[in-house]
Amino acid sequence: MAPIWPFKKKQEILELDEAPPAPITYKKGEDPNARPPSTTVDASAYKDALALFGDGSSEVEAASDQSVNYDGVTEQAPTTVEPQAEPTSNQEDSFTWVHHTDGYHYKKKADGSFEPTPHSKNSDGSYVPYS
Repeated sequence: MAPIWPFKKKQEILELDEAPPAPITYKKGEDPNARPPSTTVDASAYKDALALFGDGSSEVEAASDQSVNYDGVTEQAPTTVEPQAEPTSNQEDSFTWVHHTDGYHYKKKADGSFEPTPHSKNSDGSYVPYS
């Protein structure tokens, strides 16, 4: 006896009787991206959403220029400063360790500049350059 075939026979592909889409025509010199808006704007739905997610007011205002309120970059104080200065004979070589928010420690020189090499602090209190 022959085994049962587990697959179905191929069926005919059904074709639908529908009209092809209308062709899009372009005119010479016309910008194809400059089409009139096809949807209408529902201003009442916009104002309702504005009242719901905003401060409760449905009044629409133009955005203001925020650059007039900008004072420039301000220097933020480091989170913790560890005043462990290395004993040296020259004042130029003195520095303090600054613990940055990125988790590394940086050398801050006496003139206020930083060395770009990050350091990790060991459990015994010594610092090693990150590599």
